[in-house]
Amino acid sequence: MNKLLLVLPVSVTLLLIDQISKYLIIDKLPLYGRIKLLPFFDIVHYRNTGVAFGFMSGMPEDLRHYFFVAVFLIALILISFFIYHTPVKEKLVIIPLSLIFSGAIGNSIDRMRYGYVTDFLDFHWFDDPNLHWPPFNIADSCITIGVIILILHSIFLNKKKEQN
Repeated sequence: MNKLLLVLPVSVTLLLIDQISKYLIIDKLPLYGRIKLLPFFDIVHYRNTGVAFGFMSGMPEDLRHYFFVAVFLIALILISFFIYHTPVKEKLVIIPLSLIFSGAIGNSIDRMRYGYVTDFLDFHWFDDPNLHWPPFNIADSCITIGVIILILHSIFLNKKKEQN
């Protein structure tokens, strides 16, 4: 089986879901708008000019742009390198790398297009401001889930090697 038959469907599908969901938020929900869905989950419309949790949002815009372009290019090169050098049979490595790949592209499209990333998934503990996770998006979820799978795979792979 060709690796591209794993990477492309996963990456393209998740990238489309990410971009369509952000488009709908931008189009249908005013900035800082909120739709309460569950006691612990809202759909919101936030703009994140920084990275995770707004870190670096205070950096001057022109520096931030070049920084994100450089990070994006480095990430694409590294992820592509790892995918290329991972054997096809290692699906538990290729698929999470595809998740990370699609998340990096999705957020980078927003940064280059708008100068910010649209975040809209808002989890909290029954409106308690002290128990509130910062809003995020599908691309952030893809990156996080991909990294978690790779870490777990690495831990269990090392345990398996130690047992042998």
